This record gives sequence, C-alpha cells and structure tokens, in this order.
Amino acid sequence: MGSRRLSTIVYAVCAAVYLVVGYYLCVRHGFIIGDALSRVSSAQTVLFSRDPHVAAIGFIFTPLTALVQLPAVGFSEIWQPMTELAYSGVIMSALFMAGAAVQVLGIGVDRGLPRPFTLLITVLFAFNPMIVFYGSNGMSEAPFVFFTCWAVRRLIAWATDDDVHHLAAAGVALGLGYLTRYDAVAAIGAAAIFVASVTAFRSTPHLRWRRAALDGGLVAAPGFFAFLGWAATSWLITGQAFAQFSSQYGNSSIMQQSGADTPGQFLPGLEFSFTSTLLLAPTLIPLLVLAGVAGWWRRDWIPLLVPVLIFGAVLAFQAYSYASGSTFGFLRFYILAVPLAATTAILLLPARACTITKRRGKYAPAQTLSPSRHPAPRHRISHAPKWPAFVAAALLLAVTVPSSAWGMSKPHYAPQEYALGAVLAPEPDNVTARKATEHRIAATFSTEREMAQYLDGLDLPEGSILTDTVYGFAVVVASTKPKTFVVPSDQDFTTILNDPAANNVKYLLSVPNTGRGESDALNLRYPTLYETGADIAALALEVPNDGESQPVWRIYRVLESVDD
Repeated sequence: MGSRRLSTIVYAVCAAVYLVVGYYLCVRHGFIIGDALSRVSSAQTVLFSRDPHVAAIGFIFTPLTALVQLPAVGFSEIWQPMTELAYSGVIMSALFMAGAAVQVLGIGVDRGLPRPFTLLITVLFAFNPMIVFYGSNGMSEAPFVFFTCWAVRRLIAWATDDDVHHLAAAGVALGLGYLTRYDAVAAIGAAAIFVASVTAFRSTPHLRWRRAALDGGLVAAPGFFAFLGWAATSWLITGQAFAQFSSQYGNSSIMQQSGADTPGQFLPGLEFSFTSTLLLAPTLIPLLVLAGVAGWWRRDWIPLLVPVLIFGAVLAFQAYSYASGSTFGFLRFYILAVPLAATTAILLLPARACTITKRRGKYAPAQTLSPSRHPAPRHRISHAPKWPAFVAAALLLAVTVPSSAWGMSKPHYAPQEYALGAVLAPEPDNVTARKATEHRIAATFSTEREMAQYLDGLDLPEGSILTDTVYGFAVVVASTKPKTFVVPSDQDFTTILNDPAANNVKYLLSVPNTGRGESDALNLRYPTLYETGADIAALALEVPNDGESQPVWRIYRVLESVDD
C-alpha cells in the first residue's frame, strides 16, 4: 500500500471517529466546553448577526479556529445543532486532529520504518483518550496539535536532508499555529534558535552566520508577520493590540474576576505542570532517555532535538505561565506531551531511508541517514533493529493511553475533562457531591438553550434583546433568530446601550454584577440593573441555572420611558 493511500485511510478513519464521538458528546448529550461554543458564536456573529462583518469575530482569541468554521456555520439555518450544539466546532477539530495523526504517521514513513510499527504508533497517538476528546469537542487544541506536529515533521526532515523547502513549510505551520493559539510564540522562538544553530554547525566558516540568519529567519518569518499582522489589525479596529491581555474580556481579567485558583508559589505551580505532563505521558522521560542514548550511539541525535525543543518549548511556556499565576490549571494545556511521546517513540528506532543532503557544506555528508558531522558507520546502518526494540517503543507509548484516561478523571488536574463521567457513566443513583458536580458541568449551557427557545417563541422584531456576550453568547448562539439580539460587535451597540427604550429594545438579559459579570457591558452601564432594574426595566423572568458556575439569569422588560 502506498504511503499516500495509507495516509488517506488514516485521515478518513480518524476524522470519522472524531466526528461520531463529537456528535455523541455535543449533539446527543449537550456536553460542550465554553471556549468551543464561544468560537462558534464568533463565527455565527460574522454571518448572521444584525451587523455581520468579519471584524465581529473578535480579537480576544486568535482568529483561525473561528474563521475555518464559517462554511459549516453557514448551514446552521438548515441544521440548527451546527451552532446551537457547536457541531461546526466538532467538524473543525475532527478534521485538524485527523491531520495531526497523518503527520505522526508521516514522521515514521519519512524515516522508512516498517509500516506495521508506524501504523501502531499512529493508532496509539490518534486514539489516546485526550486526543480523541479534543479532536471531538471544537476546542483550539486540535488545530494547534496539527500545526505543531506538521512543523515538527518538516523540521525533522530538514534536519535529515537540509532541504530549505522543509523550513518554509515549517514556518508556515508555525505561523498558522500562532493564529490558533498564542502559545505558538514559544515554538516559533525554539524553532528559529534550533535551525540557526544547526545551520551554523553545518556550514563552512565563511558562510556560517549568514546561512544561520537566513535559515533561522526563514522558519520564524511567517510567525513573526502573523504576530505583527494580528496585533496591528486588533489595534486599528479596537485600539488594543493585545486584547487577550488588556481587554476586560481577556484572560487576565477572566482570572481576576472568576477568582481562579492559582498556585500561589512558583514551585508548586511547576509541580502541578510536571504532574499534568506525566499524567498524559508517564513514560516520556524513559522514552527521551532511550531515544537520546540510541541517537547518540547512532550519531543520529539531532532529529530528536526537534520534538524536544518545539513541543517542549510550549510545555515549558505553559508551566511557567501557570506557576506565575497568569493562566488556568487545565490538563489540556499539556496535551502536546502526547505527540511528544509518540514522536520520541518513532525516533527511538534508526531511520531506514537513505537521503541526499541538498546543500553541501564542510560538515554535511553527501548521502546520510543523519545530519551529524560524521556519517554513521556502515555497520550501524546496515543492521536493522531487532523486533524487541519495536515492541519496547510501542509498549512505552501504549502506557500513555490508560494513563491519560486516568488523568482525565482527576478533578484537581482535569477540571473540564473529568465531567465526562456524567456522560460515560451517568450513575443516576449516585448521590455523591462529585457526581452531582459532574452532571452540572455536563449541563452547562442547557439553561441558555432553553432561554433561547423561550425568547424565540416571543417572535420579537430585530434588535429587541440587548445582551453582552460575556455569558450571553450561549443564548445568542442557540437562537434560531440571532438578529433579535443586540451584541457588542454591533457598531451601534453603545448607542443602544445608552438608551434601550429609544432604540426599540424590549428586553435586557442581566447577570449578577459579581465575578465575570463585573465585565458585562450592561452591568458597567447600569450597576444596579440585576438587583433593581436600574429604573429602566421591570423584572419579567428569573431563570435559575442548571450549569456549573453559570449565572442565575434575570430577563428584564424595558420600560417605555425612563419617567415611567
């Protein structure tokens, strides 16, 4: 079977599995993570809001995950679960995570390893519970894993044959990775340093620094311009170059408003990050040690630096961010430990494919299995590894599958994932506090869907309901009439907010002026709205919430005149 056909089969099977799992979780059981639904809401706003425009996608998150959902969101008028139950996000994550599996497969194929072994490693990666879950829930982890795996594959290939086309592809992958998650900054920096260092090591003295600068710049340039372009666009439209950090809706504000648990001290934060990484890949250290020793003995150790530096830079960035109190303690932030373990298992075995070095230099051999200064000895190339080596590599990676499942069941390390127990093992007779919390997390946004159904039933004209999207996005995205809502991305939002009655607004959606509700635009404009109606509205309905950490809603009817 040709490698292209095998890649197509792997992609199709993985995508199908992720799509089915996503349908089961999101559509059948309504298990939706907030960030995924928020991105669906952003895409819906671009197409179906009162004021549809591309800038409505927002500048808190990087844009790629929402932009690629636009075609699927366009079908929401035919099949409402595309937006209401975030299935457009499921499609996005399924297609990207299937691509990540193909990239892992491609690393083994590029090195000429036996197909059964390469396919087994790919299966262990693709069906790791953490990979399956984040390939099926519409979160940004899937495209980020794909882009980093793509970059790692191309950099490993470059480390082997010195073809600059690989650098260009890796640079594009990392640039797109930045448009997916800000974490990619760490990977871009690590890639640039690695490439410049290896090029300087390989080159003849009189060309060393010029080539190092060119190669390092080539791999870093797409990410650099993505960084500048996104910051400039955000500044021109919102006046804030880095809204994720400076906006009232940004990550820093969310942590402050929600009273998120932080480690308090740096070392406990690092311990949490280290434990989270080992929960997902408990054999990572043995794999790295064995692969390092084997690579050094074969004089083929430089390719191993690629996954260690690229994946490792992101993991280190996340560890530092959490330890310093600037991000949340989520297990998903360490998901790159899984492809790191899979890639290391592949690199544990010697390459069988003989490649031609594209650029000759003083230390670059013409034909080699490695990019080291000296060609590997012939007796080391000719002898293929024995089957115990393949078994050992596969077994070390296989341990990550049950370990990841176990780690995902730990509330302290996996506050988002452990609630899957409410879907996979509902146990209706279980009355423990943990099981009750699982069911409340699984029920998140169910109340907002009921509110959307109620408001749709009022058959209100366009622009009749005023809401901020801090919490209100879940109501808007579930509505079959999104034009009914006035939201912050509408250019006339501030005008309408200042005088709802004069602008024909009939209802206000209000949340408590505490926690994240402090950043709600309605609370900022009318601080007593939730408690008293702020003399502009009368309470029409109070809606208790079934979801965990979700607000008790109050729907206010706008008074026709402030004097009333």
